[in-house]
Amino acid sequence: MMPHDTDESSENSIDRRQLLGALGAGGLVTIAGCGGGGNNSDGTTSGDGDKETVQFLTMGVGDNIKSFFEENNTAFEEEYGVNLEFTSVTWGNAQSTVNNRVEGGKAPDVARWPARWIPQMVGKDALEPLDDLMQGDFLDRFPSGISDGVRYQDHYYGVPWAASNKCLYYNKDVFEKAGLDPENPSLDSWEDMLAAAKQIKTSDNVSTPALGLAGADAIETASQYYHYHWSYGADLVDDDNNPVVNTSEAADALDFYAGLSTEYGVTQSSPLSSTRQDIRQLFEAGEIGMVIGHVYTGLNIESAKEKDEADFNYGIVQVPKGPAGRYSLFTIDSVTVFSQTEVKDLAYDLIKFYFDEERRFQYSKQKGFLPVTKAVSERDYFTESGNWAPFVEASQYARARPKLKQFGQFNNRMVQAIQETLAGQKSAQAALDSAQADLEELMSE
Repeated sequence: MMPHDTDESSENSIDRRQLLGALGAGGLVTIAGCGGGGNNSDGTTSGDGDKETVQFLTMGVGDNIKSFFEENNTAFEEEYGVNLEFTSVTWGNAQSTVNNRVEGGKAPDVARWPARWIPQMVGKDALEPLDDLMQGDFLDRFPSGISDGVRYQDHYYGVPWAASNKCLYYNKDVFEKAGLDPENPSLDSWEDMLAAAKQIKTSDNVSTPALGLAGADAIETASQYYHYHWSYGADLVDDDNNPVVNTSEAADALDFYAGLSTEYGVTQSSPLSSTRQDIRQLFEAGEIGMVIGHVYTGLNIESAKEKDEADFNYGIVQVPKGPAGRYSLFTIDSVTVFSQTEVKDLAYDLIKFYFDEERRFQYSKQKGFLPVTKAVSERDYFTESGNWAPFVEASQYARARPKLKQFGQFNNRMVQAIQETLAGQKSAQAALDSAQADLEELMSE
């Protein structure tokens, strides 16, 4: 496997919709059975004052993984004779929660969150380097591309917790109705994908839009687009982390991406208001022909089939290649230790506890994320699964977004350029030239 941004996506587990409903407006949930006592004002479970306590903050604990943490948190407490204060917040509140706790001197001991936040936290001197943990046999558990995803400025500031990448899904029923071969779909390149989309669009037997395209004002819009950007030979930053988003290759990539809607009309009717989640859900409902998505798209469909809520066939192939190759956006979530901790050894014990091979297998299986350790990724459950195997294969094409302190702002500016092109306000080159100028100013600050 090689490094995403976990995606980003590790931010969206297989029960994202249920999770949002379960957490509600408060955005915070405490797992029962950990730590013994009542609740603190910050929502964590209070502990027994006679025992050492370790605080573990995580994000996005939905119904599919809640029992996993309940069982294992209790086992950790019993094995080590300690209290575990375990708190989960929604992804929408995650970054502000971490920042507020760090700046207020109340950082958790251990936290799981996207590796892309590491540069910002290092800039605040908030993270403990984990070089003394990430060495020897423990480091050898991870493929180098995975472990590199938590390395910054020559130090390991996290342990890889979860990973995700992407493939291209296609609706076999739609392909068959359009006269395309559902078993050999010929979707190797972007041009192949476009040719299939055109045939679906012009088929008298199909009313379903051919392709889902993200264009909303959301972080995931850029995540969907970067596959095209990289595959055309463009980059986001150079070796010195200077922005290089407006090359001719980049303009060609964005022109093709936007043209899927503006020139060829093979997408859903409203890319500018469609998030990645929107087009994923359209595909899961059988209402779109193709979409780039994570593994949990297929897992969601299989779950719906078991409940008689879905009735169509789908296939999974690699993300199409462009003139310069094939790339699959790779996201890593990390588990880190904060420098404010007073129980560093206990924090290390907690991390090592959760990296027991069987626990890692159960987590990946229940959560719907790629395994991050070699031993788990080699299990038959992943290598022989029609849903999982393509994503294991996609790891060889995986690429992570650059580690930048200002990546949130950087990404937002790229989304603006995508939207300007999709809306026909600017040509791809003009939109990227404007973005380049703004990013040069941002990166010089």
